[in-house]
Amino acid sequence: MKRWVSALLGAVGVLSVASPAAAYSECEAKVLGAFYSLEGYIWINLDNGGGAAVVDKTDPNREAYLSILLTARATNKPIRIRFNHDASTCTTTNYDITGIWIP
Repeated sequence: MKRWVSALLGAVGVLSVASPAAAYSECEAKVLGAFYSLEGYIWINLDNGGGAAVVDKTDPNREAYLSILLTARATNKPIRIRFNHDASTCTTTNYDITGIWIP
């Protein structure tokens, strides 16, 4: 029995080391403004020291993001933006949005 448990724990340890970690960054801030261009991009200005986020025109969620942004702006609530990379910083312009919500 001890050998079986030891082998199972060893296999779990190997799997946890071999599988990549989910890496992302999050920023929470109020929306200063949002620019929706004719080309389909959404530029989001945040009140966190110059930070901004850009939603690509090919992002299938861009209309939903715009709806959340307008709701947050109208209700004066902050938004939380999740970026795909763990190295994204909240005070620069980020292009790797994977989600936006009102906390």
